[in-house]
Amino acid sequence: MFKRQLLVTVSTLALTGIASAADLPARMPVKAMPAPAIVQLWAGPYIGINGGAVWHRTTVDTTFDTGAPYDSAKLTATGGTIGGTIGYNWQSQNFVFGLEADGNWVGAKETERTAPASLVDHTSKLEWLATVRARAGLAFGSTLMFVTGGLAVGGVNNSWTWPTNCCFVIANDGTRVGWTVGGGIEHFISQRVTVKAEVLYVDLGRETVNSPIFDGYISRFKNSAVVGRLGVNLKW
Repeated sequence: MFKRQLLVTVSTLALTGIASAADLPARMPVKAMPAPAIVQLWAGPYIGINGGAVWHRTTVDTTFDTGAPYDSAKLTATGGTIGGTIGYNWQSQNFVFGLEADGNWVGAKETERTAPASLVDHTSKLEWLATVRARAGLAFGSTLMFVTGGLAVGGVNNSWTWPTNCCFVIANDGTRVGWTVGGGIEHFISQRVTVKAEVLYVDLGRETVNSPIFDGYISRFKNSAVVGRLGVNLKW
């Protein structure tokens, strides 16, 4: 009898618990918290200034008559550069891409004398440099790491001179068109101002010039440069 009463009591309590649980409201679904939006720090236009150093390298190869080598020289000139920048960025999540143009004065000149059959002076000068480039990189908050490349245009003044004959000059003075590639890092130091450091390799191609006086003498000038510079940009 005691066992029967105990069984009845346990069964009654169990049924009561099940009924109570059935009467409880269903658990409300937990809504996932949205991921924090990435702030579009980098999107928009900007202007700036930049300055730094230029290592300008020129190769001069001169041939005579049938194409036989007459002499050659490699000149390396180091100088400064300063100029302005304008650009526009677009941003998608952490990916930043844009267009940038700059124009810089350059002061890099070198003269070298060789002595093949007689004394010869080689002179090369990079006077200015402008680029129009695409940029792309990854933003880590207020810091952007980027690569860049595009068109390069420069003003060069190359000459091959026979000093014992004042009129014997082969000159290449004018605008040269080439390409550039490089990369750098940029960082916000305030809400609208960034600082950057970048390195560019510039190739302005090769130019062949015939002597205007003595037939058969031909000089080939190849110009390239490495540009390292710092800049400050104002974004709006």
